[in-house]
Amino acid sequence: MRGEKGAELLNALTQNPKLKTQNSKLDRPTLLLDSAVVGMEDRVYLPEVSHLMRTTFATMPRWWITVAALTVTAILLSPFYWVLIGSFMTPAELFGSQMSLWPRHFVVENWSLAFSRLWPHIQNSLFVSAAASIGTLLITAPAAYGLVWRKPRGRHTLFAFTLMTQMLPAIVFVIPLFIVFTKIDLVNTLYGLILADMTFTIPFALIMLSAYMKDLPYELVEAALVDGAGQLRAFLMIVLPMTLPGLITVGVFSFLIPWGDLIFALSLITDDSLQPLTLQLYKAFGQYGIDWGFLLPGSVLTAVPAVIFVIAASRFIVAGVTRGAIK
Repeated sequence: MRGEKGAELLNALTQNPKLKTQNSKLDRPTLLLDSAVVGMEDRVYLPEVSHLMRTTFATMPRWWITVAALTVTAILLSPFYWVLIGSFMTPAELFGSQMSLWPRHFVVENWSLAFSRLWPHIQNSLFVSAAASIGTLLITAPAAYGLVWRKPRGRHTLFAFTLMTQMLPAIVFVIPLFIVFTKIDLVNTLYGLILADMTFTIPFALIMLSAYMKDLPYELVEAALVDGAGQLRAFLMIVLPMTLPGLITVGVFSFLIPWGDLIFALSLITDDSLQPLTLQLYKAFGQYGIDWGFLLPGSVLTAVPAVIFVIAASRFIVAGVTRGAIK
């Protein structure tokens, strides 16, 4: 029965005039038809049919996919577009009766004033975020390697405690940290803010790097140990290069967490010269209104460095996040 169906299908395909015009020089058609339709004893080969099927599928109208993708992208980017365009508008034009999608007169003074006011605080945020990211990697990279492959006692309890800390909001840690930092004179210091931010970045990085270390081929480390390398040398020469995408991923996220922090900065920093970028933007919300001419360009200045940083490391982020998802 399957042989008869295969013969009918073959006759229908070979009698198609498109096949003859596309590949008339071939004497014998050659495409392997599905054995579910044609019996194993009736396999035929037809590359013309395969070419026709691929051509037909490729020429199918897909404009609706493009339209849907552009629509979703426009919706997601519309808030950033409003902030960017609004940073060049006056408050009267921004909240006028007629909605404007493009400024009538570009008010560049908003940007100059916002940049001059925020530049010292941008430096504070860069220092805190970079120091927290580097410190997090220095602590969690060897810690994750040791927990996964050295298998110390109590590692499951440590992982459970680490996961629990990620479920708690940052406000829970503010009062205990403020009391401790007051006793050791770390309030109103950038180093205290770095340590406070690391209470969140270290558990997060430890969880991510531990999952990444599990996919590490430990046989390479064992081979290095057999050749005479110590644990430290094997970690530096083998483990770190092989886990570079994961380290960069964790480093980027450990940078972005302090960059957007407000709770710890609001609670631990009262000196205006030491305040980070987010806390200075918070001051745009005054008692008598909101300073939109400062808030909107300041928000763009806050977002742009983070976006550039993520785009520059996007190749490593994708590799680091998807590593271990499939084997």
